[in-house]
Amino acid sequence: MSVLLSSPRGNSMAPPPAQLSVVPREFTLSGRIVQGLLEAVESVGVPRMRLLRAARIEPAQLELADFRLPSSEVFQLCELALEMTDDPALGLHWAEKLSGDTFNPISHMLAHSATLRQAFESLSQFKRLLTDQASYELIETDDSVTVRNVPPLGVSPAVQRFTAEMLLVSFARLLRSFGVHARPRRVNFAYAAPPYRAEYARVFAGAERFDQPYSSIVFDRSLMDATSLHKDDDVHRALRSIAEQRVLQLTQRVPYSVRVRDFLVQQAQSGRAEMATVARSLGLSVRSLRRRMDAEGKTFNEVANDAQAIVAKSLLRSTQRTIQEVAYELGFADTSSFHRAFKRWTGTTPLAYREDPGSR
Repeated sequence: MSVLLSSPRGNSMAPPPAQLSVVPREFTLSGRIVQGLLEAVESVGVPRMRLLRAARIEPAQLELADFRLPSSEVFQLCELALEMTDDPALGLHWAEKLSGDTFNPISHMLAHSATLRQAFESLSQFKRLLTDQASYELIETDDSVTVRNVPPLGVSPAVQRFTAEMLLVSFARLLRSFGVHARPRRVNFAYAAPPYRAEYARVFAGAERFDQPYSSIVFDRSLMDATSLHKDDDVHRALRSIAEQRVLQLTQRVPYSVRVRDFLVQQAQSGRAEMATVARSLGLSVRSLRRRMDAEGKTFNEVANDAQAIVAKSLLRSTQRTIQEVAYELGFADTSSFHRAFKRWTGTTPLAYREDPGSR
């Protein structure tokens, strides 16, 4: 429910805080998402305890401020919610009625952002409060912005549809908070129109399109600099401070190998960072960082290769760069050396991966 990829002008890469993305097979999600889903099923008459028992989740766990669940368990919960409510359009209906308090402080921070651009930057920076991986990529061109859903792997078509519906309705609602008449140009879905197509027409007012290559929402680029109807710099700063503290609490428990990998992915455009640079960013000496990674059974070179693979996959999947351009972007002297490295990382070739990114 992946990391922000922003490209403001065609093939040029955006400055920080944009990041590259890839969706792993397993990650964690905040208990707030579970709480929101429970509110949704209760609103249509399904007791929350019935859903929790079916999913084998202890209610007391949800009271913990930092409770998180593996993505596989959350997607199983979504599957159960669809079955128990007998509402195939639950993703649409949940996102329509979602309270601003459900994902606080992030939801309120977005609402009080000065511009839509600042809202997206805040969402990218603090998405860890909701999930280890974001579920979208943002691609900005001269006149439009596309927010593309990156679907979870290994789930049923119903759950893929559910996650796409919720994400794109949420972004359509976000657009309207920056202009009462703000509307998407198109809302694309990477599947055939479901039997409840009329609900899409009601929610998206005819902007919906089916059987598209990706599920995405497309809107005018000028909206990125639109002022929020609820702009409040003081409130935004206060909520940002709260979010920073919560992220710090979470990251202090994140394995060092993961923190190193994330840093290297974010620094990909600057070339492969040396271990000393990474250690400084984490407030450690090289010796201390090596010792911590040894304790986790990882080496710096292994993690650096993982990071390069993540960046390479994202560039191949999410941009129009040629394979040669991707190779040069990653610092390879020629395409053949990139080809060998990519096959070593993934077991497949760059061309095969671009044609079928779900294969690895």
